[in-house]
Amino acid sequence: QEPLMGIGVSTVCKASGGQGEMMTSSARVRVEPSGQVKVSTEVSPHGQGTATTFAQIVADELGIRPEDVELLHGDTDLLPTGQGTFASRGLAVGGSAMYEGVQEVRKKISVIAGRILDCSPEDIILQDGKVFSGADPEKAMSFSEVATAAQNPESNPPGTEPGLDFLVSFSLPNNPYSFATHVVVVEIDQDTGELKILRYAAVHDCGTIINPKLLDAQVHGAIAQGLGQALSEGISYDSDGQPLAGTFMDYAVPFMEDMPLIALDNKVTPSPTNPMGVKGIGELPTVASPVALSNAILDALYAAGVRHIDTPLTSEKIWQALQGTRR
Repeated sequence: QEPLMGIGVSTVCKASGGQGEMMTSSARVRVEPSGQVKVSTEVSPHGQGTATTFAQIVADELGIRPEDVELLHGDTDLLPTGQGTFASRGLAVGGSAMYEGVQEVRKKISVIAGRILDCSPEDIILQDGKVFSGADPEKAMSFSEVATAAQNPESNPPGTEPGLDFLVSFSLPNNPYSFATHVVVVEIDQDTGELKILRYAAVHDCGTIINPKLLDAQVHGAIAQGLGQALSEGISYDSDGQPLAGTFMDYAVPFMEDMPLIALDNKVTPSPTNPMGVKGIGELPTVASPVALSNAILDALYAAGVRHIDTPLTSEKIWQALQGTRR
């Protein structure tokens, strides 16, 4: 028999940031006299790549190298409270708190450098490890020299404590919403129920993109999770109520070799809810991918008379659904 072809589409809008207390975060940004920047964040790193993205943000804003930034995660000796990482709040909430702290550092550096270089703080530029006047680039000093000068009370603005050390808090006023569209094309063997994913394409809008490689990695991992939910992951029980999927050998999490080639693209619509314009991405593809794939499978089976089928959509279950329409 000719294979059945189907196409499925899923368009998703997903909030990120959480609710209530989850939408508030604190961070501490401190510049050592040597010029090394230490950032304490309540965000916990367990695969999201925040150690990389946070260091990139700090480096871009202060004109230094990412390797000159040290990230300290979840240290209760350094921060009074913390929520951790969940509900796609890491960058939108925790990252925004850190960003606000960096802006405080940047403002004070501009004032200190302006006093030393005899120029307006508004003219100060931080770039390539240097602090200089945009109006007269010859008026310049290294970032580390400014950090050292900040320890001198006479170099600081009147009424401020020496040093570059800021503890800040940020509250997200409203949830940023991410958007995605996933499109899947499948082929089903009518004799065996075997499924092939012929094409998979997805477009996401998670606002400002900090690190494209980490973005793609999170999307690929989330799609894998979603495909696992749609195709193979399921809890079944025997007649005594004992779970039959007691290990990952039975629960059937997808392997790398089970993943199709995925065509990805991004749209960038900055969110107005936070200073960097970012939105969450970690959860978004996990919502869109199982729906798109299930829609494609049901679209293919519709021609054979199948109107309903429950996940996980194993080849055996697809074959049984096809047999049921032929009785």
